[in-house]
Amino acid sequence: MKKTINSASRLCATAEIRELEDAHLKAIYLHNILNIPTREIARSQELSRSSVQRALAAEKKRNTPGKSGRPTQFDNSDEQYLTTVIIHDAEHGTFHSKMEITQMANDLLKTKRKEGDEVKTVDKHWVKRFLKRHIEISLAKPIALPLGRAAHTSKYTIVPFFDEVKKLFESVNPIPQLLFNLDETSTFSSKQQPELVASSSSTPSAVVPEVHLPTSTSIIFMTSADGCRYLTPILIPFSTLPEEYKLGTTSHEVFIPSLSGHVTSAIFLDLFKKCVITEIRNKRIAVGKREKHAVLIMDGGVGHFQTEILQLCKDNLIDLVKLPSHTSHILQPNDQYIFASVKRVFGKAKESGTTTSASSKREIFIEILRNGLAAASYPETIKSSWKSTGLWPFNPEKIFSNLPDNPPEWASPGVEPKSAPMGSSFGAVYYSSDDLSDLF
Repeated sequence: MKKTINSASRLCATAEIRELEDAHLKAIYLHNILNIPTREIARSQELSRSSVQRALAAEKKRNTPGKSGRPTQFDNSDEQYLTTVIIHDAEHGTFHSKMEITQMANDLLKTKRKEGDEVKTVDKHWVKRFLKRHIEISLAKPIALPLGRAAHTSKYTIVPFFDEVKKLFESVNPIPQLLFNLDETSTFSSKQQPELVASSSSTPSAVVPEVHLPTSTSIIFMTSADGCRYLTPILIPFSTLPEEYKLGTTSHEVFIPSLSGHVTSAIFLDLFKKCVITEIRNKRIAVGKREKHAVLIMDGGVGHFQTEILQLCKDNLIDLVKLPSHTSHILQPNDQYIFASVKRVFGKAKESGTTTSASSKREIFIEILRNGLAAASYPETIKSSWKSTGLWPFNPEKIFSNLPDNPPEWASPGVEPKSAPMGSSFGAVYYSSDDLSDLF
């Protein structure tokens, strides 16, 4: 072996090899022309054996008839056909994985193969190069959607909604100070224990932290398109609350004891009267627009469109906009960055063991919530949330570009009952305060 290495070193000193500055090019020459083993080339050129093998493999690929790893039977027209099929399917809500594209390409090769031809197939490496050659398609990490949301996330549902909103906006000419979004979210505070490594015959155990947080808490959050946040009712499952946390004693939050921590129709109606209507009236006074119509956007949550609320909106010049079913993840401003900020702070507090100087568990929990709400209350965060939905500034193209034209083929749009006052997912999406009398 020593004799072979020395001979390789002597060959590198010849004029022909000396002209090659790249050590990998020398390695390719030594192996392909002089048939010197890769191990000996790696030692003589001070390269790793794996890098030499990769260089040789790349050179072999460049010299094969199918350039860039493309089988000889798979020409440019075949690739263009495959690209067209992928784009067409994506526009109609069907998306393919790399494995499926590989199978599609191999099926296409089978149709072109003649009797007696060598059997050639493509693999995952070919798919990677195929995607690089065609910039009109790309890989993207899918958004995990429940079945209902996946079926409704298309222009089929979203475009009619924006058409109706456009008509409303042209009618009332809203201003950002009087364009509101109301929604609730829940935080679950049961701390999960991490998995522990143990022997197969034993079951690990862990000590539960001393501070136990409520299992569920509901936050009713209202923002406006000018970046403001308003009085925030918070339902927490405590039987009693300190006096300083009751209604009217704080400027930003209202803490309400609730056995379940969930929002019911009765609770929502009561809070709508006491908080939402009052906040909208005060905002009208602040901007000097006492007779200006306000616009309130809500999803079809529990109690949101009950008869009493419709009457309250009519009496107070509030036009209601109902989001289509299963679309709040892209159309509801509060669902974009605002609730994420709240839950991020809440999650960090749980993971850190809720270390705080407060002595009461209730005060610990309330302090966590206030920190989360403060993180979500920055005006720029609220404005960005509105902008990302295309509702204000009104720009539907903001989300149209990312939506397929139609629902997936496996989904058939489900239509809700059209009886008043709930409306229909694919019918009217807003209730004008001037026309609400038709519903009573």
